[in-house]
Amino acid sequence: MAGLGNAGHALVRWACAVTTLRFPLALLAAVALVWGCGTPQPVGQRVPDYEALAGGEPAPFDSTALNFLVVGDWGRNGFFNQAEVAEAMGVVGERVRSQFTISTGDNFYLSGVTGVDDVKWERSYERIYTAPVLQSRWYVTLGNHDWQGDVPAQIAYTEISERWYLPAQYYAETLNVDDETEVLFVFLDTNPLAYPEDYRRRFSDTGEWDHDSQLEWLERTLAGSDAAWKIVAGHHPIYVGSTAYSDNERLVERLVPLFEEYGVQAYFAGHDHNLQHHRPDGSTVDYFVSGAGSLTREVVETPNTLFALRAPGFMAVSMTRTRMTVQSYDEDQRLVYESEVPLRRGARLDLPFGLGE
Repeated sequence: MAGLGNAGHALVRWACAVTTLRFPLALLAAVALVWGCGTPQPVGQRVPDYEALAGGEPAPFDSTALNFLVVGDWGRNGFFNQAEVAEAMGVVGERVRSQFTISTGDNFYLSGVTGVDDVKWERSYERIYTAPVLQSRWYVTLGNHDWQGDVPAQIAYTEISERWYLPAQYYAETLNVDDETEVLFVFLDTNPLAYPEDYRRRFSDTGEWDHDSQLEWLERTLAGSDAAWKIVAGHHPIYVGSTAYSDNERLVERLVPLFEEYGVQAYFAGHDHNLQHHRPDGSTVDYFVSGAGSLTREVVETPNTLFALRAPGFMAVSMTRTRMTVQSYDEDQRLVYESEVPLRRGARLDLPFGLGE
């Protein structure tokens, strides 16, 4: 139900469980009317796929594939479901043999960090993501809340931490999927790209706010790569089904043409606090939102929405030579959605949902 917060969901579970005669029927009816019993409901064209997954066990990832996790909007000192999501990431990550984690930004609420010795590093990161599988590299992007603090400090922490990796405000990395297949990962700082120029004064002056240079670098990076797979990650969604945001026209104008021209298969974002999958009609790019690392927000359906769910959680991804599988999990380690992205959308490898290679 729209407007229902994390505390509200806890009350719902309590209210729905208490059905004895100790509580007047009218009171229970009122609670159900106001809060809504049950879990948040998904929206989108693939909701039947979500329903088919309910209660089922996820298919195991290929241990020889490139497997990783994606989480965003998490840094809240372990509160608002952050600790529960972190625990679920450790369990699922071990099961799928995750090799690294991508953070889609808003790493530290409400105003980033003040330096490399800020207590938030311990309270929101080091003491929260303690599972062995989460000690591998974290490829980090910057969110709008990170831009409220010391941006260079998050970059400098790369030299201190054995897993935190943010070598610059935006950067790229090429990894092997197998002996013959490479994937180019591009990590953007979408803050200068997503906001009007006059928004600059709302953020810290510690970082470089230059969208033209970043766009030029992005085009050079995509054009110069021979990798079969090209995956881009940033904080702000391009397409979104949200009660707080709408499709970002600046990113649609600035990024989508480059993605389509240079063969990007998928874009992962955060910013909206839920789990989403969008693909505009005729698009060759799949757009995912994984911003449910702690506090959540209600979703709405748009013409581009394949799936959207308000639930704390994260995504697990598996890449092979021909296909990328994206799974969404909630804080209770339950698989709530799965989608497959082909190497070339519209080609013979683009099979219907649920079919393997």
